[in-house]
Amino acid sequence: MKLLIIDSTQVNYGDDRGGVHEEASTIVDVAKDTAKKLTEAGRALYVSRSDDPFKDGRFTASKEMLQAAADMAKAAKKSDPPAA
Repeated sequence: MKLLIIDSTQVNYGDDRGGVHEEASTIVDVAKDTAKKLTEAGRALYVSRSDDPFKDGRFTASKEMLQAAADMAKAAKKSDPPAA
């Protein structure tokens, strides 16, 4: 399930990496149980409303939030210095 991280946090992808630090505005793909824990803890929002177990969309990111995250990702790419 795809999630938008709204508060920097550790994400467990269920592999040998353990918890991975993810910054706010990052979109990640995690297991269903991990997604539920992160959204209910206030750390992430579902990208797709159909993934949200609450059909009122209480844990779903708005279109504006998704656009802002995409804009932040573009800006981060532009500001990264080229590798030597």
